[in-house]
Amino acid sequence: MITPPTRCLIIGFLALALAAPLSAEEPTQEDPKLVLVLSGGGARGIAHIGVIRVLEELHIAPDLIVGTSMGSIIGGLYAAGWSPDEMEEIVRAIDWGMIFTDRVDRADRPFRRKQDDRPVLIQGRLYFEGMKPVIPSGVIRGQRLELALQIIEALSATVTDFDDLPIPYRAVAADIATGEAAVISSGSLATAMRASMSVPGALPPVKMGGKELVDGGITANLPVGIAQGLGAQKIIAVDISSPLLEEENEQFESFMSVYNHLNSLLTVRNRDRDAALLQPDDALIVPDLGDISFVSFDRADDAVAIGEEAARMQIDQLKKFSATAEGWAEFDRRPRAQGLVPIEVDRIRLENTSKVDDRLVRKALDIRPPETLDEKSLGFDLLELYNTRYFGLIGFHLDKVGDDVHELVIQTPEPDHGRGSLQLGIGFLDDFDGGSSYHLTARHQYLPANRRGGEVETTVQLGTVGGARVEFYQPLDWGMKWFVEPSLTYNRGTQEIWFDGQAIADYSFSTADARLSAGRVLGRWGELRIAAFTSKNRGSPRIGSPEFGSIDETRGGGQVRFRIDTEDSVIFPRSGAQVDIKYSKSSEALGADTDFERLWGRASYAWSFGENTIVPGIEYGDNLGPVESFFSAYFVGGLFRLSGLGNNELFGEKMALARLVGYRRLVRFEAAGLQVNIYAGLSLEAGNAYFAEEDLSWGSMLKGGSVFIGGDTFIGPIIFSYGRMEGNRDRFYFAIGDKF
Repeated sequence: MITPPTRCLIIGFLALALAAPLSAEEPTQEDPKLVLVLSGGGARGIAHIGVIRVLEELHIAPDLIVGTSMGSIIGGLYAAGWSPDEMEEIVRAIDWGMIFTDRVDRADRPFRRKQDDRPVLIQGRLYFEGMKPVIPSGVIRGQRLELALQIIEALSATVTDFDDLPIPYRAVAADIATGEAAVISSGSLATAMRASMSVPGALPPVKMGGKELVDGGITANLPVGIAQGLGAQKIIAVDISSPLLEEENEQFESFMSVYNHLNSLLTVRNRDRDAALLQPDDALIVPDLGDISFVSFDRADDAVAIGEEAARMQIDQLKKFSATAEGWAEFDRRPRAQGLVPIEVDRIRLENTSKVDDRLVRKALDIRPPETLDEKSLGFDLLELYNTRYFGLIGFHLDKVGDDVHELVIQTPEPDHGRGSLQLGIGFLDDFDGGSSYHLTARHQYLPANRRGGEVETTVQLGTVGGARVEFYQPLDWGMKWFVEPSLTYNRGTQEIWFDGQAIADYSFSTADARLSAGRVLGRWGELRIAAFTSKNRGSPRIGSPEFGSIDETRGGGQVRFRIDTEDSVIFPRSGAQVDIKYSKSSEALGADTDFERLWGRASYAWSFGENTIVPGIEYGDNLGPVESFFSAYFVGGLFRLSGLGNNELFGEKMALARLVGYRRLVRFEAAGLQVNIYAGLSLEAGNAYFAEEDLSWGSMLKGGSVFIGGDTFIGPIIFSYGRMEGNRDRFYFAIGDKF
């Protein structure tokens, strides 16, 4: 699959690739007589399965298969002993919407990695090796694709010479340094297939034999010349290349039409060059795939059917390639792949060259030999390990030791982009009534910081509310369940003080906090921690005469915090729960100016049915006694927090808020790990802030709600909303991003 960010990188290779001589092997003494040539074309290549099904019905037995890109995948499967039905089963089993991303669904990530989503920052990181910036060689690393291909290899014939496969096979890639074709005839089948479809810029080059190899489509998308260089006497070529759009028929109005056209430009000339090499006795099958593009993996069934139909239309021509009865019988006795069956593992051998200890890696793997693993659970375990972000591209293979010992060998290299990473975030809020805020956030993470999986995280925010936080997270056990976390935090900003619906003053504040936390991770779903803290708080009126006077106070004490996080997204979640409860006690015995206790918590849960989602939620805070301090006040008001009011308009010594948010997904787009979702929805809200002597009741709460349209984008949430509360208070909001 070729993604938009990579096109500009590929075009530079095009002129070189079109003119480059093809690099082919010398023919062997037993030259292949019939070669099946399969072209590249992304999702269109699934049509190859339908063609192969008809070839088998006609008892056509190829002596060699040569494939490029998606043709190398389908050709490699067939060569390794997979039947057309089994290949179709594989195509259906693969989640093509996720195969070209490296992430695990958020609900399945380790709890620590879920917190990378808070605050919401721009997707994508700049990496560092020490102080030196490192630019990754691909938009994605290709971990999901790598594991999928390795699982296929593990269930296929175990060979390193592709002549020893049930059908001899060659994968065609391109040398990124020279633009010449590279014909892969040995090594790992999974690596050969990945090299053949490693689109420059989208996926990193594959290093083989001292060369860096990329998608073969840029030099030989229909590798007829290579097949002839290998000694082919007869060729059946299947061309599923994307055709050029005709400008008089296509207006190039949509992004995808331009996108598909550019993909075609990259391959059409070398495809025409190779097609012209076909001899009169050869066969060329060109399935009419119509509007099925190279990214239309959701139309796999259609592609297979069209490929089958195209082959059947040429049955009379294809019959001449049929093998004799004896020849077919011999071909049909070739070894077959196991199919999608469980994988037996008797023991594990770890080849760990990363910065973390072997014991941490072994503990993270949920594999306890002897064990029988299905392909999905094995892939998930390794992908989850990759998403700790401690490793480079994780690989595995199965070795047979002796007659009956199956050894799973797992390779965990260190990342090739350095251990430091920087993310940026932006935020903006305007209520079109004088209230606005903005900020720029930068977060640097260094992981792993040591062999036990330690992490150093530094976050800095500049804007109307700014601050900085530095924390060192250190797991204590190899299972990474128990941890300690010392941290330093500084915040500063201003807060408007309201009276009777009018902002009457600005209050300036700053907080410096030092704490030592320790806790226990509760599976993937939660965390419990305790902390000892000391903080210095300062505040003073900046404009006007607010309720609060100048404050200079010291606090010290302890806190217990319990969290649950099973949401599938922190922006417009469609499933899962979010719970956060904190109990704090400040004591004069621990350096505080006064004794006090605070309890605060919030909880929400998302349910979805079809494209519709409802998220009920509650929030409650109480000082458990009178505390006359700005830093003990609870604030409510603003977008989705009594949406018709000003930002943090109401304050008191306790607060309560209940809301029901519902939304419908209108648009969903995803490519190369980047996704955009557009929603429309509404909220119903009730809440208020109270002083200690006031009673909390339904009747005392303010009621209202909002309607909104919002997007979950690569830069974070973007929301336009109109909110209204009782008393004819209303506001429009435009918001971008998040804050920490």
